[in-house]
Amino acid sequence: MFCGFQSFYCLYYRRVRLCLHKFCVPPSGFVDTPHPAIVDEKELVSHTEEITIDRPLDKVLEGSNRPLKDTIHKTSSLPGVSGDHMLTQGTFRAPGSRRLTCLTDGSTLEEEVLQRERTNNSYRFRYVVWNYTSETARPIVYGIGDFHDSDLGDGRAHVVWTYSFMLNRERFPGEFGGFGRFLFRVGFLDRQYADMMRATLNGTKTNVER
Repeated sequence: MFCGFQSFYCLYYRRVRLCLHKFCVPPSGFVDTPHPAIVDEKELVSHTEEITIDRPLDKVLEGSNRPLKDTIHKTSSLPGVSGDHMLTQGTFRAPGSRRLTCLTDGSTLEEEVLQRERTNNSYRFRYVVWNYTSETARPIVYGIGDFHDSDLGDGRAHVVWTYSFMLNRERFPGEFGGFGRFLFRVGFLDRQYADMMRATLNGTKTNVER
């Protein structure tokens, strides 16, 4: 009898968790705060990935316009995205628009669009990420994602994605200044985070070119 109840409870619990993962809402005690002041780029730790997609820029932008959870690829060392919740009116496009992003490990973060510009042959999208609740992100004050997309004029587009982080100077490894930024780069940014960036760009290429 107990074993049967235990099995039923576990099944019910899993279903509830799966159901909750489909929704993204501000957690209890959540406070929507302005993003931190953005410092000079020399204080940031950055990594860049790039890819060429065999489609014109218009098609790349059209194919990239998908839910975040279907765009960011989960890796073995980093969680994926389970959903997002707009904190401002409209969609996450215009500068100043903000959203809460929920991750598959149960943590959350905030994002705000800083810049969005489109010309006939280029596109730039820049955003800031902060208010991380994940233990993995404890050393981070904020991150900045920066996409530079360009049309190559021959039916292809080139996508350059740079991610930069400002580290907390009162926590390891940020407390060690330049050496701490080096440790963060070689131990995390150029490894686990770079894997996620590459997987995301490759996923975008596959989706757009199919």
